[in-house]
Amino acid sequence: MYKRKLPSTESKKAKQPKLPASSSSGEPWKQVFSDASTAFRENKYEESVALFSRALSLNPNHVTIIDCRAASYEKLNELDLALQDAATIIKIAPKEARGYLRAGKVLSLQQKHKQAVSIYKRALTRVDTQDKRYQQIASMMTVAEKKASPPPVHDFIKILPYDVISLIFSQLSFDRRIQCTGVSQTWRRFALGWSGMWRDLDFGDRKVSFTTIKNYLSYAQGRHVRRFALINADKSRMKKVLQLLIDGNCQYLEALDFVRCDIPVDVFGRMLRLVGKHVNSIRIDECDIRLSSIFKEILPQCPKLTHLSMLGIETGDMDDLQQNSTPFDITHMRLSVSGDIHLNWILSQCKQLRVLEIKATDIVIRDAFTGLMSLPNLKEMYYAHGPNYKVNTKWPLPDSKTTKAGLEVCHVKGDISFTGELLEYVVKRDYKTLRQISMFECTTMDNTLARLVMEPGLPSLQVLNIDRLIRLEEWNLHTIISSCLTIEELSMSWNSDVTDSVLNDLVATQTLRKLDISHCNSVTGVGLLQVVQKHRATLEKLVLNNCQRINSDAIRWTYEALGRRVVECKYDH
Repeated sequence: MYKRKLPSTESKKAKQPKLPASSSSGEPWKQVFSDASTAFRENKYEESVALFSRALSLNPNHVTIIDCRAASYEKLNELDLALQDAATIIKIAPKEARGYLRAGKVLSLQQKHKQAVSIYKRALTRVDTQDKRYQQIASMMTVAEKKASPPPVHDFIKILPYDVISLIFSQLSFDRRIQCTGVSQTWRRFALGWSGMWRDLDFGDRKVSFTTIKNYLSYAQGRHVRRFALINADKSRMKKVLQLLIDGNCQYLEALDFVRCDIPVDVFGRMLRLVGKHVNSIRIDECDIRLSSIFKEILPQCPKLTHLSMLGIETGDMDDLQQNSTPFDITHMRLSVSGDIHLNWILSQCKQLRVLEIKATDIVIRDAFTGLMSLPNLKEMYYAHGPNYKVNTKWPLPDSKTTKAGLEVCHVKGDISFTGELLEYVVKRDYKTLRQISMFECTTMDNTLARLVMEPGLPSLQVLNIDRLIRLEEWNLHTIISSCLTIEELSMSWNSDVTDSVLNDLVATQTLRKLDISHCNSVTGVGLLQVVQKHRATLEKLVLNNCQRINSDAIRWTYEALGRRVVECKYDH
């Protein structure tokens, strides 16, 4: 066999712009290079490295082969090997642009931007200015210089006053505050040392380990915790958590929120007795605890309690409580209760109630009406009868700032016992203060409201919901709207007597923010146009679901006039 002829020293140092053919009786390097290029295009980078290395063994010091192997190393994230190949190219061909470009790119990937700038500067002094890659080197150097000297970053933690930073962090949820501890060491030190960090420990329904809760309470050092919230906890977990609150000496707890939790009454009562002297808000919705146990064992331990939510819990045996005459200073209450005797007893013990929301399945409002109207400070009343229920108040409820005596909100849903007689009593007693009347699915309600808006009148009415009141005829609606010019939110869906003429009366209202006329099939685009043109600047929500007589052109114009966020228009097919 013929031996391969070794290249001379001059041929090694010569410029190699193209791949010359090499005579060999063995495997030609050019074929190996072609196979390596194919493997590279198919993302088989390890295979391409091996083939490029074999090609180099057949044709050493070839710039193109070395550069291609460096590219394969770069794809495999073996940047040190890629940099070695780039340095070899610069040594073999110091006037070639490829070695400098490859070295600068690899150094940039290694975040060594200053060294990359140095490589590019050397290239600009050695590469011919007529080289087609010369401008590319200049542009890459500009990019590397910007990365090497980035603009200064201003950390607002180091600039803003402490009070301003505290105000910003106070607007964040507990989860967001925890995430902020991972931004930087400065943020972490501030967050962990800021007393407000642990004021609101809201774990929600996340599967947070007991150890994590224990660590957070140790950071809080007990005295900083003001609210503790947990969802979906079994009895064993609740025992441990309540004991943690005791061990952490959380003497300044103000709010406890437990939803769908199995609460051990004895441990809960002991916790409140030891560290619950400042608790003013308790939420135990859908928990495994009875209403009777709350009034027997929980409330006596909370002298400052004003907010109490007890939705979705069983009533239990309250017979022995009927002899108890101890009043409670609760001002805001939400409860589910069965038995009108039990409800009336609760109302008799909570005479300071200002906001009351009741979900009842077997008690109609007529049976509790006397007790409700005997509450001297009641401002807001929400009463829902039946299985379908939606919470109407946000929790915790804010204290009402009004000083005038009288009911402000009367909200009744699904109760056929709420008739015109009861409505007349409410309006005649509190017509000066009533700002919201909502009657949902009160199918026995007659047209009494149309008479009451004239005498004695409703001068402060802002919100009116009269959905599905099928006994209100068109002339009744004319009377109601034309007599209540202060209305800002109006809902009168599922009423065929709502016509364009009725909507025309809304033109005279002062400020209209929300309007719901869903399923009002007598309304056309003409009436809609009148309302939108008058209240375009103030409308925040317009609901037009299943209004069959409003044509598509009117709907399209309404979207353009108010925006898609304001208008809701859906059709059931």
